[in-house]
Amino acid sequence: MMSLPLSISGTLSMLLSFAEPGGGGGAAAALLEKGEKLFKQGDVAGAVAAFDDAGKADPKDARAPYLKGVALEKKGDNAAAAAAYKQAIARKPDFAEPHNNLGGLLIARGEPATALPELEAAIRAKPAYAEAHYNLGIARDALGKKPEAVVAYKEAVRLKPSDAGYRLNLGAALRRTGDVDGAVGALREATRLAPKDAMAWADLGMVLSDKKSYDDAHAALDKATQLKPDFALAWNRLGRVALKRGKIPDAVAAEQKARKLDPKNGAFAADLCRALIEQKEGAKAVSECKLAVDLDPKNALAHYELVKAQTAKGDCAGAKSALAAFKAMPGVKPEAKAQAEAIAATCQKAR
Repeated sequence: MMSLPLSISGTLSMLLSFAEPGGGGGAAAALLEKGEKLFKQGDVAGAVAAFDDAGKADPKDARAPYLKGVALEKKGDNAAAAAAYKQAIARKPDFAEPHNNLGGLLIARGEPATALPELEAAIRAKPAYAEAHYNLGIARDALGKKPEAVVAYKEAVRLKPSDAGYRLNLGAALRRTGDVDGAVGALREATRLAPKDAMAWADLGMVLSDKKSYDDAHAALDKATQLKPDFALAWNRLGRVALKRGKIPDAVAAEQKARKLDPKNGAFAADLCRALIEQKEGAKAVSECKLAVDLDPKNALAHYELVKAQTAKGDCAGAKSALAAFKAMPGVKPEAKAQAEAIAATCQKAR
């Protein structure tokens, strides 16, 4: 799974970007400047209070509630921030920034469908708003709208070509639509723009593996683990690639590293089980696969690998039991069931 970082505008740089006439006049402006100064000094609570006072001094000025929302986000009070953004939008419906930030908050709390109209409104108000296009891509991704997500990410990249994060998500979205070559191109550019970004290298390694360019994939994933030695996902992917390259001991070592770094990850346990099977360590493989099933009972791969592990160990009764559990899982394709049956059928009871 590839990452989907949120891009929230959350900036005070637009403080004086448009004039707002109102009854509060100079008093409101002075309070806005005070709030900005306090925010930059790290006094977030003081900034919130100043922006709140500015909003009361000039009830027509949308900047005050918007900036209050930014400060509240910084403070970690997302519910209050969302309310502040809504207030800013009520005062100025075509104010792009609060629409974008509200959309980002809605995505973060698992409401991408509700976020869509906010992000679309941000783009209508400000068509060249790269962050809004990017956040729109995230919302569409979360809703399974894969081609539409690609369109949004591409527009974000066009508007802000120097942003590695935009290209990172574009690469992930292109991979999900089956455009592996496009994904490789986007991710290579991401690593060029951000050569110390371990996630960019890890994602590049994954799509290179999709292309069966295993040596290049190994190099990219090795780079990711060098940049971030505690990056469990990169170690896991490195182990998978090592297995495909026929480097069994390397695969076991990498998967063991991933398991140590993330011991509660059932998928990592299943991958270590698979590597141990290839290394002919039947007892260890069975133990690891059983742990994988316990950690993630809905992981079909873990159940499938347990069939293989029990068969390799010569525990035919265990293989039969694991096969039954695998076949009973919802969503398992008939061909996968047939393959598991064929494996279990080869079991020879250990003497």
